[in-house]
Amino acid sequence: MLYTKDGFPEVNEIVLCEVTKIYGNSTFVQLLEYEKEGVLTISEIAPGRIRNLRDHVVENKVIVCKVLRVDPKLNRIDVSLRRVPIQVMKDKQESIKKEEYSERIYMDVAKEVGSDKDTLFENTYEPIFEEYETVYDALYDIMIDNKKLDMFTEIDQKTKDAFLKIINERIKPEEVVFKENFSLKSTAGNGSILIKDAISESLKPLNYDKVSIIYTAAGEFAVTITHDDLKSAQKLFDKFRDSLVKIAKEQKMILKITE
Repeated sequence: MLYTKDGFPEVNEIVLCEVTKIYGNSTFVQLLEYEKEGVLTISEIAPGRIRNLRDHVVENKVIVCKVLRVDPKLNRIDVSLRRVPIQVMKDKQESIKKEEYSERIYMDVAKEVGSDKDTLFENTYEPIFEEYETVYDALYDIMIDNKKLDMFTEIDQKTKDAFLKIINERIKPEEVVFKENFSLKSTAGNGSILIKDAISESLKPLNYDKVSIIYTAAGEFAVTITHDDLKSAQKLFDKFRDSLVKIAKEQKMILKITE
């Protein structure tokens, strides 16, 4: 769902652009999320010498760029293609795919209740962008906690029911990896055994199998928790930490957790 943003983009913002015109050594692009024109000079297209500009950009091609300069008075926006890291480009493209998926969800909800997508969006966009960066982020959060749908106060119960049904059918939890480092040391003769037992005992209250403890150096460890919800992963870690703090104090061990 490529909604239009007001104003100008921020410097260093990653934006989706469509090549509209190539003139000399300059490429003109349309910033799709702002409906504004940007300029991509030949030096910002790719590293090294460019022999043929059209080997890199052609009219109507959609590219991911980084905003270099913004001058609202001159209505000029300079962008760069070469300064966008591959992973950042992939993340932006994935974000766009998710927004397009969100648009299909809106279309199906509107069809089910006899409305239209644009009206449905107008009745829900304000609470979404008060708290979320994208529409998909909001829909995903609703899937995790259906009560979050209550933020849509401008739609009736029939529409809410249709939203819940389609969101729960179409959006599946994505696994995230929560990671935290800690050190646990003991001066006792059997310190290594005490440390091993302390970690093992602290894992038991979690009753969760997607937890890994990695030994990184002498007395240094990393705990990783794979979960479909970051907040839930944080709660599991908090439970692990609280137990480890208690055991370390009882056994006179030195515990440090990297926040």
